[in-house]
Order: sequence, then C-alpha cells, then structure tokens
Amino acid sequence: MRIVLLVILSSFYFNMYSQSAEAKNKILLVKENLEQVPPYSCEIKIKIDVSFINIKEREGKMTFLGPNDINYKIKGFAFLPKKEMGGISSNLFNSEFIAVSMGSENNNEIIKVIPMDINADIVTGQFWITNENLIDKMIIITKDKGSYTASFTYEDIPYNIPSQIKMSFDVKNQKMPALLTGDLESYTEEIEDVNEVSKGEISIKYFNHIFEK
Repeated sequence: MRIVLLVILSSFYFNMYSQSAEAKNKILLVKENLEQVPPYSCEIKIKIDVSFINIKEREGKMTFLGPNDINYKIKGFAFLPKKEMGGISSNLFNSEFIAVSMGSENNNEIIKVIPMDINADIVTGQFWITNENLIDKMIIITKDKGSYTASFTYEDIPYNIPSQIKMSFDVKNQKMPALLTGDLESYTEEIEDVNEVSKGEISIKYFNHIFEK
C-alpha cells in the first residue's frame, strides 16, 4: 500500500512539474513575440470612460522604441501611460517566475504567472494565451499601484501588434491605477463620496503603423 501511495504521489508531482514547465515555455514564446517588434510609429485614438472624467475621444500619435520607451503625443491632452501593456508583461517575463496552467477558455490557455522576486511590484499576472502565442487578455495585480484587466484585439498588422487595447479597473478616491496614468487626475471633478468605487475603462486604438527598416 505504501509503495502504491508513493507511486501515486510521484506521478502527481511529475504531472504538476510537467504542466508548470509547459506553461512557462508558452509564456517564453509570448515574450519572444514581444521582443521581435521593431521600433515604429502609429496614429491612435483614446477614449476614457470614468464617471468623474468628461473627455471626448482624442486622436494623437504614438512612437514605440521599445516596451518601456513609448512616447504619446495628443494635442490638448495630458494622458501619458507610464508603460505600454506589452512592456508591463515583458518586465514580468524577464524576471524569474513560476507559471501554472489554469485550464482553458474560448480556445485560449489560461496561465498564472507569479514572480519569484518578493520585492516585485507585480504580485501576480493571469494571461489568456492564443494558439499563436499572443495575449488575448490579462489581469495584473500589483502591490500598491492598483490592478486592472486588459483585453487585446488583433487585425492584419505586422508583428502581431494589437489594433486595440481595452483596460478596465476599479476607481476609488478619484484615483486611476498608477500603472496606467500620467496626470489624468487634473481632469477630475469633485464628487460627493470620495470613497466611491466605480469601474473605469480606457480604450486605445492603433492604426497607420510605420515601421523602421
């Protein structure tokens, strides 16, 4: 009986290790896709849907030199995302991490990523990965900079760059998640209950890409 139990436990741990290794390899393929994107510029449209911010859809330009080197130029609008969505996930993947498969949904594999560094800003990330090793959706939870959900839409753009990103998040005390904002708080209006929590959403469309040769 003891031998049988040991065999069962050994098989269980082997399967868990195998699944973890496969999940990590899947994430590394996603990282490889992100790293293949060359510098480029494109036009953008930004729409913000938050109860205490009244801003019409704005147009502008984005220059991408790398996941952590993004420049947004939007006339009359001080929205400057601190990091591109790919940059946030790329930073997480560049450090040591544990990956765990959480099953599948809508033909996407769900993988939870936990950084090994206890001092990392990101506590955990959960990613919905397509068969083409692209991020379809992700949920990022940080220690003290808020959490958010991002969904990605892909069209016929080289290097599998998303044509649209939608980010949703909880808004409390008239503050937006620090990972997503520059000085949007300057657009806020007074509300009676400063502890009110509501949902916010930012949608960014990318088009007319010009890639450096």
